[in-house]
Amino acid sequence: MNPRDNERLTDVSPGTPMHALCSRYWLPAGLASDLPEPDGAPIRVRLLGRNLVAFRDSDGQVGMLDELCPHRRASLMLGQVRRGTIECIYHGWRFSVDGSIVEMPNCDDERLKQRYRANAYPVKEAGGFLWVYLGPKDAMPEFPMHEWMALPERNRHPRIIASRSNFVQVMEGLLDTTHLGVLHQDSLPRADGTVKVVNNTTRPASRFTAVSNSAKVPVVEVEERSFGIYAAAIREGMADGEAVRDVRITAYVAPFTIYVANGHVTLMIVPVDTETTHLYIVYWDPEKPFAEEPYRSDIERGTGTLPEVAERWGFSRETLGAPGTMSMANHWGQDRARMASGESFSGLELFAMEDAACTSSMGTVSDRQEMLVPADLAIVRMRRFLLAAADAVARGEAPPAFADAEAARHVGAVHTQIAPGEDWREAVAATATTTEEA
Repeated sequence: MNPRDNERLTDVSPGTPMHALCSRYWLPAGLASDLPEPDGAPIRVRLLGRNLVAFRDSDGQVGMLDELCPHRRASLMLGQVRRGTIECIYHGWRFSVDGSIVEMPNCDDERLKQRYRANAYPVKEAGGFLWVYLGPKDAMPEFPMHEWMALPERNRHPRIIASRSNFVQVMEGLLDTTHLGVLHQDSLPRADGTVKVVNNTTRPASRFTAVSNSAKVPVVEVEERSFGIYAAAIREGMADGEAVRDVRITAYVAPFTIYVANGHVTLMIVPVDTETTHLYIVYWDPEKPFAEEPYRSDIERGTGTLPEVAERWGFSRETLGAPGTMSMANHWGQDRARMASGESFSGLELFAMEDAACTSSMGTVSDRQEMLVPADLAIVRMRRFLLAAADAVARGEAPPAFADAEAARHVGAVHTQIAPGEDWREAVAATATTTEEA
């Protein structure tokens, strides 16, 4: 990829084409539990290179404003949340969730109180997350209700992993199907259903893990839709003595949502700024209480998202970049002795941290001077789709979207086996139909 296109693809700073594109969508801005109670302390939210402050007022409504007070630019993170407002501690200006000024102690001109206001952004709570829209008010889209958002809280288990990497290269790793059987070979099920652990012993596969450890090179096919792309990784195989095609279909929803065929998993790769990403992972199931034991622990062990692991590595929101956490300087804590003995292939904490190390090792923004192969087709097509979408918005056109907000419920990943000659697109259509009928 040439340097100009690489910059257009990755730079989300205010004033850039990618910032303008991403601003046209509802963006995850944190967990709803980050603001657990009315009149609690505010939190800082950084999205697309912009600093915001979020607070929950006395009635439980969430407000999201630019962080700096519009009066003299002191940080509202220092403010108090009380009496239905956030109050700047510098001069006592108080703002409601919609940005209107309730009180100006150093000014008794009512006309100025009506004329001035803080920049406030629309906020919704859904699926256990806070969502914010940063784009033009007259272009605000309907809020898309994905299937997992409507489930009871006990059926969803969200995690947030922080990475000092550009959001596009994190997405590329999630669309890359051929690294699974190499990088993650110690944690994915073998053909006999067991999983390798320390000292080459084995344990049964987790209740959650569903991806097989296949080294076969897939044929990758991609189809564009109005909202993004479907990418199918097709591997030839045998089942009960008959030739079959094993198909894993990943859904990419612009600008940064990915559904992978590993149980029910939704991944939102949210650009904090050009060099920092928050990966929102939602493990969900319509029947199983993933937020409860034993599912919760199984998920976190099997995917490497245990909170203490992320904190120690420096890949939690609180510890990203903290001194002593894993980085290029200490080779991400890679244990070469365990690699040499055969106890570990990567020498890293399993799964999520293996991905995080490889992705951040490219630099915060990869130069993309790559030697690509046919198996990388989904990555190439995602890049083209995203650049074309940014160009469309720059021309004044609408960004890629669902036909309507309800259509979001019918998009997801598929893992299936089809007969030679069958079209994998029919499996996508069948899944959507089944969902609609349910």
